[in-house]
Amino acid sequence: MVTPATPQQVLELVLDLGRYRQVDSKIVAVRAVVGPDEMGRGRVRLWTRLKWTPPVPDLQLFELERWSRLRFTGAPGQLARLVLRFTGTVECEPTSDGTLVTHSYDLVFRGPFRLLEFPHRRWLQRDLDEEMARLADLLESA
Repeated sequence: MVTPATPQQVLELVLDLGRYRQVDSKIVAVRAVVGPDEMGRGRVRLWTRLKWTPPVPDLQLFELERWSRLRFTGAPGQLARLVLRFTGTVECEPTSDGTLVTHSYDLVFRGPFRLLEFPHRRWLQRDLDEEMARLADLLESA
């Protein structure tokens, strides 16, 4: 997706997870966000839900490379890690028309939950396309 917003505006919006919930249907609730610190690191406590699963509490660590990339990784030792390993990335590249935003997820289901991996990949791609459209709308309305 290309947006007239700057990379900083895009990544600041994504980091405003309470507001970003409007865009990402997988975020059920945001409990606490700490950071980013001077190194761009932080953490967020939130409740998330994937298709066919109940909401679960999670702790995700994030790294912000000002103002080009933001990566969320599921913290070890969380209940959600029993089901899957998670990484989500938002990358921003300036263009002559604004900013090219690329958003991706890497989900690896564990144990018997691997049965959910194939149907989730198909659903997640559709959800991600819809999420990017909502992000574009929110950025344009700001």
